[in-house]
Amino acid sequence: MMMMMMMIKSALNRDLFKKPLRGNKCCSRARVPDFLRGKNITGGFAYEPGDQQRWHTNHNKSGRESGRCYLVWSDTGDSGMRFIIDGVVATFQDVPGWQYRIFNIPQPHCVFADCKRLSYGWAVEKVENQILTPAPLENAEAVLQFA
Repeated sequence: MMMMMMMIKSALNRDLFKKPLRGNKCCSRARVPDFLRGKNITGGFAYEPGDQQRWHTNHNKSGRESGRCYLVWSDTGDSGMRFIIDGVVATFQDVPGWQYRIFNIPQPHCVFADCKRLSYGWAVEKVENQILTPAPLENAEAVLQFA
């Protein structure tokens, strides 16, 4: 647990390489934890309150149908994602602590954070049942049971 807290603090350090991401406020690139090294990581991000990622689809350049799994840590749960579902914007609030989501791409979505937040995404096979509402996890490594 202590190691995980050190990883969170390190990833949220604002001295990390900062890259603007489709918006006025940006998040920082986050170091990928060792237990995820075998995954095809498509992004690791550290958010401070007010950071965001604007609308995007995670378009798959290969043209192959696929999905994305996102492992997320939220400090207070005052963060989350919005998806466009059947032409309607739906907001899915994070829960405090570790959680995951799985959704198919391309899928229009954006990310908002009004608290500290970490996210790590990787490619998975297309799923029949998307998980847009965050599924809470006891710890970060528990995501390996699901994706």
